[in-house]
Amino acid sequence: MNHDDVSEVSRNPRTFSSSAYFGGVTLEMLPPALAEATQSIIAMDGAKHSRLRKLIVTTFTPRQMARMDAAIQRAAHDVVASVAHLGEVDFVSAIAERLPIWTICEILGLPEDERDRALVHANAMIGCKDPEFGGCDPAQALRDGVVAFTAMSLDLIDEKREHPTDDLMSALIEAEVDGEKLTDDEIRAFFILLFIAGNETTRHAISHGVHALDRFPDQRALLLDDFGAHLPGAIEEILRWSTPIMTFRRTAVERTELGGQTIEAGEHVVLFFSSANRDDRVFPDPWTFDITRTPNRHISFGGGGPHFCLGAHLARIELRHLLTEIYRQLPDLRIGEPRYVAGNFINAIGRMPAYFTARAS
Repeated sequence: MNHDDVSEVSRNPRTFSSSAYFGGVTLEMLPPALAEATQSIIAMDGAKHSRLRKLIVTTFTPRQMARMDAAIQRAAHDVVASVAHLGEVDFVSAIAERLPIWTICEILGLPEDERDRALVHANAMIGCKDPEFGGCDPAQALRDGVVAFTAMSLDLIDEKREHPTDDLMSALIEAEVDGEKLTDDEIRAFFILLFIAGNETTRHAISHGVHALDRFPDQRALLLDDFGAHLPGAIEEILRWSTPIMTFRRTAVERTELGGQTIEAGEHVVLFFSSANRDDRVFPDPWTFDITRTPNRHISFGGGGPHFCLGAHLARIELRHLLTEIYRQLPDLRIGEPRYVAGNFINAIGRMPAYFTARAS
């Protein structure tokens, strides 16, 4: 699917539905209740989606974002500093996965003793087809994850309702628009979505990014020569190159035409974001990693419309601080061959060796 087609479908939810009623947005058809429980607002359309998104958006205040930015900067420094003395690590587990999961847990206020368990279930829900994560049935992995995350989220909701603090969960509980508040089930579903989308996408974007910078040494040299000037462009090219979310599914609710093809009501349309981000009509020489690419109209956060990613700004903050700390503390970083995770949703790297000169601890 080309860039224009993905954008057209994304901007037309009245014709191309994301609703849990049609099984949600993954290639696997899920029971409506399971789709809504795991996909939250991305499996909703119309007034229901608008109401929930509006309530959630009110919690991402400028004050909250500024607090997150400063905290993420400190955490990124600490993540890289904690391994700088080793000289060799698995990049994914030692660096890439640690900042996103810390960020999500920290902004939600999830206790530290729950964080490892949350990561295990988030990995299983995304990588369920991969033998490393059990190779289990996707629906069963999602059900198991829902059970675990439900218990965590409801305990946290009770705690924050009784003792609110300056975190996102407390803000979600208090959020109100036109006299309406989020229900506990809506908060729980968004909690699950945050863990999957907020953790997995940034983790794999940074992994693909450092791998690309290793494969294209001229681009790495350009970045390191003037880091401040080239970092914004590098982040956007990493997002295009990695395309962490590979696919979303939509269901046509009426007979229509797309790209010269007639689509009947009830038929499925798959948005191949990876393909759209390599469309040579939009991206000259798309298989070259180019941090100076301008314009860079990637659609890694969606093709526009009401489902544009709520976490786009947060993901860019994480990438900015983590890239800064990686190349400041590990300037001679070299990357080995990655091991990719089997799946059709997340463009995931499971393991990837990294080598660098060990610093004195």
